[in-house]
Amino acid sequence: MTAKADGAEVSQRLSKIETAISRRKTIEFTYYTIERDSQEKRKVDPYHLVYRGGQFYLIGHSHEREAVRVFRLSRIRGKVSYASKAEHDFAGPVDFDRRDYARRAEWQLGDIQGTAKIFLRDRIAWLVERDFGSYGVIRSPSRGDGAPGKGQVFETEYASSRQIVAWVLRWRQNATVLEPEELASEVTERLELLTERHAGDFEPARSVGTVPPAGRSAARGNGRSESSIRPERFARLVTLAGMLIEAAKEDSRLAVSKVIDSLHVSKEELSDDIDLLNVVNFGGGTYVLYAELKGDEIEVDAEPYGDSFARPARLLPLEAKALVAAIDLFGDHLPQSGLLSARKKIVAALGHDPSEEGLEIAASGGDDSAIARTVNDAIEARRVLAIHYYKENEDEFTKREIEPYRLANGPEGWYVASYDRRREDVRHFRLDRIKEATVTEEDFEPRPEVADIAAIEGGWLSEGQVPAAEVARVWVSPERARWAREEHTVVEELADGAVLIEVPYGSGDWLLREILKGAGELVVIEPDEAREMVARELEVDAGATAVKAA
Repeated sequence: MTAKADGAEVSQRLSKIETAISRRKTIEFTYYTIERDSQEKRKVDPYHLVYRGGQFYLIGHSHEREAVRVFRLSRIRGKVSYASKAEHDFAGPVDFDRRDYARRAEWQLGDIQGTAKIFLRDRIAWLVERDFGSYGVIRSPSRGDGAPGKGQVFETEYASSRQIVAWVLRWRQNATVLEPEELASEVTERLELLTERHAGDFEPARSVGTVPPAGRSAARGNGRSESSIRPERFARLVTLAGMLIEAAKEDSRLAVSKVIDSLHVSKEELSDDIDLLNVVNFGGGTYVLYAELKGDEIEVDAEPYGDSFARPARLLPLEAKALVAAIDLFGDHLPQSGLLSARKKIVAALGHDPSEEGLEIAASGGDDSAIARTVNDAIEARRVLAIHYYKENEDEFTKREIEPYRLANGPEGWYVASYDRRREDVRHFRLDRIKEATVTEEDFEPRPEVADIAAIEGGWLSEGQVPAAEVARVWVSPERARWAREEHTVVEELADGAVLIEVPYGSGDWLLREILKGAGELVVIEPDEAREMVARELEVDAGATAVKAA
């Protein structure tokens, strides 16, 4: 299992913000507001951290907006600093409910605009109830709903019409917006736009530059490409850490030229060393450091943690919080029964529950804990598992008998790596797409070659590389280009602000759903067969929508 946290810079900010939350310190930083494509100064009273979907988010009171806002840590630019030198800057919030922000759907992040009423066909109603039922109410249709068939009605509040429309489109003909009328119209308009852009020729604007794929070239001589720190660099880092600690104690700045002369390094190497120390974030003694190059000087912030070491500690407070977060991240997916007991002991030793006062791990996907227990039982007993599986990409149910080997976690949820007897090959099945699972009485002998393949092919869950995948070049509209840069590999910049991205895909059905989730602002450019397949399927959906409207 791996968790994506967007690298060293986020790690540095995370430590500073976590400390600010526990000490009730107001912080200041520069924030990239992606909706307006601008960088703006922010002054925030930090309340809570949430980890969801591979990203860390800060929830706090924005002084500029005079309201509680959510900030994605990867969009913070530069240094996070304290607004004052006071011991505390603000009192704990009285009317703040962390759960109100940590447990919202993607379409509910922001100011609520209204309530959507969505009809769900029976084939997906159970799945929506499991994965999204906590974000609204699922009920039987009433006479006045105007339901177009047998199914359920899902009522959910929404802050972003685009997000809820994208969610509806991904279910294709299995979901229909009933109310409000303007939301239903937006679904139709975006589907028509998407169909039009895939019909016939689609000419993007001229290219203004290509972007080389990341990772093709590594920096030389600065240790970035090394898998371990060489002894000479380690000695240099220890010396630099000592210099930074002394500067922090004296509340002074270090001259860059003096440090370069002392360590016999270039300015680029010094910058890399400072970055590495910031990642480690432990300068020595009981100091946690954060250093930053400011022109010809090095500015150092230090946070004394001596109070945490009044008695010899077996577990550092930050380590205890990390363990609690790890247990919450795994949830009910490990077969060991002692995790909850261990969590209680750690919380008791720490004196408070980090999920209530600092960092909360938001669940990804639906509640598949019962399925996970059944799968773990089958793995432990080496028994064949019979599953009733919903293939979302193909919108069909299938019954399989599998030999389960291991659980793996990916961006979209938990998977069981197994040998599929019907396919006679390794397959990964998402737990929250398994409607029913039964441990049979039939034993199986582990296949060594299958176990190895399952582990290797499972790498796509953490690395995002689909085995034997095709790659589609996809156009992203100027309005969504900024978001595309955060999540995808941009290969070309276009004159009108649009971009071209590369999207690996293992099946045409999966690619189609990704395009639908783009809500009209993603267009397949090539390969031709993928573009033609998407066009055909969109025609089918557009025709079905027209029939419903009539």
